[in-house]
Amino acid sequence: MFRLNPAPKPKHRRIKPKRGDLTRITDKVRKEVERRSKGRCERCGCTRAKHWFEHAHLINASQLGSGGEPWNIAKLCGPRTATGTCHQFADDTATGREWCMDYRFELIAYYTDGAGSEIWPYDGPSERK
Repeated sequence: MFRLNPAPKPKHRRIKPKRGDLTRITDKVRKEVERRSKGRCERCGCTRAKHWFEHAHLINASQLGSGGEPWNIAKLCGPRTATGTCHQFADDTATGREWCMDYRFELIAYYTDGAGSEIWPYDGPSERK
């Protein structure tokens, strides 16, 4: 009577990347941030965090801050959920957000004119569509 005739499944991948793919911190950037920070928190300079260190987006991932650019990632004391840590300060306070933007401009200068230009040249803001 009726025959099963399913539609063929598409054989291509997703064309538009998901937000998590755009904001994920890459291994290459993680290694560069570790080299740049020398095992210290980039805000307070401590070598032993109260809990642990975390890599934080200076432009938040929710605002599509890239994880593939070392001038957008900082190594901070964590966790983000604990009150009094540098990561919590950077994400949850107005002065912390100002610090993030100021530090991001310092990092862009480091990768443009400073010693970081030989390691990872700054090529301007990334274009996303």
